[in-house]
Amino acid sequence: MATAIVGALAAAAGAAFQERALTSAPFTGIGQLQLIRAMARRPLWVAGTALSFFGIGAHLWALGHAPLVVIQPIGISGLLFAVMLSAFFKKRRLSTPQVLGALAVTAALAGLLSTIPPSEGPHPGASDMVVIGLVGAGAMLACTLVGRARNDCTRACALALGGGIAYAVASAFGRVIGSVAVDDPAAVLHPLTALAVAVGLAGGLLTQNAYRAGHFALAYAIVLISDPIAATLIGVLCFGERLPTDPVNGTIAVVAAVVGAVGVVVLARSSRPEPVQGAEPSTADRLATSR
Repeated sequence: MATAIVGALAAAAGAAFQERALTSAPFTGIGQLQLIRAMARRPLWVAGTALSFFGIGAHLWALGHAPLVVIQPIGISGLLFAVMLSAFFKKRRLSTPQVLGALAVTAALAGLLSTIPPSEGPHPGASDMVVIGLVGAGAMLACTLVGRARNDCTRACALALGGGIAYAVASAFGRVIGSVAVDDPAAVLHPLTALAVAVGLAGGLLTQNAYRAGHFALAYAIVLISDPIAATLIGVLCFGERLPTDPVNGTIAVVAAVVGAVGVVVLARSSRPEPVQGAEPSTADRLATSR
């Protein structure tokens, strides 16, 4: 679990580094491959990517030693850290709603984590994993289509949701591969590994574009919420892992879900978009300037 927490903090720092590089560069109106090539020449983005890969590696290692429903929600521990770093890079002070929203989301997922009983069921077969991949790909495609909206907040939420789902699917593959690789390291040389990497890269691309929308705190919160929720669904439906069934833990889970939803709403309302350099000012910006 300590490894998962270290990985979460590394991933959070990496996300803040990437978001700063993405929103401070004049890369509007270019394709995805051009974006990646351009960002690869920016040291801050490269450093953020390296931290993200370290965090993913630590996360996958932890998945080889503990159930999916336990490890996946730990990623939320980096939310407030990421939001603080983002504000530091932009030389902004965190507003009270941003802090309260981040703390609410963190507390909510911590509460959900505490209610999940440890369990270990049979791993799904290769055909089941293919179905998981296809369903995940369909959900990611739907999020991508919604992410074409002109509204920045809607775009950030939809793309971040797709990224979170992608990370959950990739983690499910990592759970299967990692649990076997603990005893047989050669098990990583498996077709599922290539599929997991492809899904993870697709998720990374979605989150990069979510950060470009300028609502980093909101986008990162959506990623961290959708990832463990999707992973929990996969764990329960495909891995035989269990959800809380007793009244006390059930009540805690419901309250935590409500608190998490409120936290996301607060972050959405307090999130201030970071204008992208080289982009035309919006009508709202022109009106604000004229005043």
